[in-house]
Amino acid sequence: MKKLRISSSFNLHTQPTDDLIKNVQYGLDFMERCGFEALDFTANILKSLDERYEQVIDSILEDTARRKIKFELCHLPFDPKLNAYPERIIPFNSVMHRAIDAAAKLGVKYAVMHPNTTTLPLADFDSKLCFNSVISHLAPFVEHAERVGLRVVVENMCVIHEKYPTHRYCQTPEELAEVADKLGIGVCWDFGHGHIGGLRQSEALRYLGSRIKVLHVNDNMGYGDDHLPPFIGTIDWQDAMTELSKIGFDGLFNYEIAAHRVPTDAKESFARYLVSAANELLTYL
Repeated sequence: MKKLRISSSFNLHTQPTDDLIKNVQYGLDFMERCGFEALDFTANILKSLDERYEQVIDSILEDTARRKIKFELCHLPFDPKLNAYPERIIPFNSVMHRAIDAAAKLGVKYAVMHPNTTTLPLADFDSKLCFNSVISHLAPFVEHAERVGLRVVVENMCVIHEKYPTHRYCQTPEELAEVADKLGIGVCWDFGHGHIGGLRQSEALRYLGSRIKVLHVNDNMGYGDDHLPPFIGTIDWQDAMTELSKIGFDGLFNYEIAAHRVPTDAKESFARYLVSAANELLTYL
């Protein structure tokens, strides 16, 4: 198995914040300096740009053309309360289609979609109803992505723990595979989401196998989606990485880590820790 290259979502730096183009330029230098080899573009930032998004994408392409590091993944926009507020669906869909165009223009290899699911009391959960809702919502995005030459994948979700039994469609590998196979796409496996659902990582990875095209690497304590660095939470990384090797995953070792509370002066040390932790985990393969 070839050595996986280390990637991260583009949120580990914070300067400058008043100009998106300068922010991207600074971030590219920062991420490359800290040892990352690829990047994950978070398309949610396009929500506030309106017609300026094309200018920003052109600028990013110019900046990455001069560097070895590139945006190779993209996390498409998501709205965790979409089901609760139907009036948001039409504007959200517009942003999604624009983000798909932007991701295609950036030349990313895979873009990640969230299924429109919510945590429900187990007594109210209807698997078939949820499946049909997810397929009807995601299918137009898949069709659009195919037209513009972009590969999209669907991500596993995490349940919100309550005092009563709950379930969230796409929290299990079986449900995730059901959606991916129907749409003819791959999947993104979020280790943190799987851990919150009480899943054994190796069993989930084994079930999904070659469907897995993208990783969201993060840790937690098994209850909240904390997006902690590896070894700070309670995920069994030996179990996870050993199975990742067995299924022959050869994509990016891609982080999705919360960094907003890290002090500015500690940002670079924090980023370098993530690279060091990734190199440690890669020895488990």
